[in-house]
Amino acid sequence: MQCIYCNSFLTVKNGHDKKGVQRYKCNGCHRRFCEKGIFARFRTDKQFILNCLFLRSFTLSLREVKRISRKFFGIKRSHVSIYNWIMKFAPHLARIEKSMPLNFTDIWHIDEKFIHVRRSKDKHAYLYVVADSKNNIIATHVANSRSTANAKIVLKKARRRAGFAPTYIITDGCEIYKKACKIFGRKTKHYIDRKDKKRFFHKGKIIKLSNNRVERINSFYALWLHVCRGLKSFETANIWIEFFTINYNYLRKVGEKEQSKIEWEEIPLIIQTK
Repeated sequence: MQCIYCNSFLTVKNGHDKKGVQRYKCNGCHRRFCEKGIFARFRTDKQFILNCLFLRSFTLSLREVKRISRKFFGIKRSHVSIYNWIMKFAPHLARIEKSMPLNFTDIWHIDEKFIHVRRSKDKHAYLYVVADSKNNIIATHVANSRSTANAKIVLKKARRRAGFAPTYIITDGCEIYKKACKIFGRKTKHYIDRKDKKRFFHKGKIIKLSNNRVERINSFYALWLHVCRGLKSFETANIWIEFFTINYNYLRKVGEKEQSKIEWEEIPLIIQTK
């Protein structure tokens, strides 16, 4: 049995609960869990919970998800319960990235957009997004200001996740990126998207210099966040953004003939231990 918290195999049996379900103890993180995994303490069926998460991956509000699930599944749950499910299970979806790592390109695009988060320093909070030339989101970061420091944070996160520094970084004319891109050294070239739309050769191909790629990705975040009517805190904001990011990278179907990288039916096998 693999630990549901630290993924360690240093687990031993540790008795049973009141319902006779086998319990386990991890000698790695010293935490206890049962064979039902992360769904153990929920009275609601795990498939219904996953169905609600699937519906929220579209541009539906929590109340709309509640009405649809009540209509088609016949189960009555409040929108608060659905919100709590997302807050609990969205971090576990990060296991998809470990089981199916993406091959990012060495051409990165970075941009920021306004979002509404309570207790932000400015009137708006800022969502930083780093994407590659194949429309894969590498890293995101929610901050309370537009600054060089926050731009460096998201670029460092992108480097840790990708495992390498980019060859090219394409940004808009915002001044904060000029200093932030210097963290990669001289081998990384920084290009600014301008109206002339310059082109350059890279690995035998002509690359068009444009930052519209990441701006298009920001529009997807805008559609998802529009039904949220703002986010309560920076902690929950990063959970929501990560939830939408995994949906975008792995679960979204681009066209009618194209398949997503993973199907929702496979998620229980990834986020919990059988």
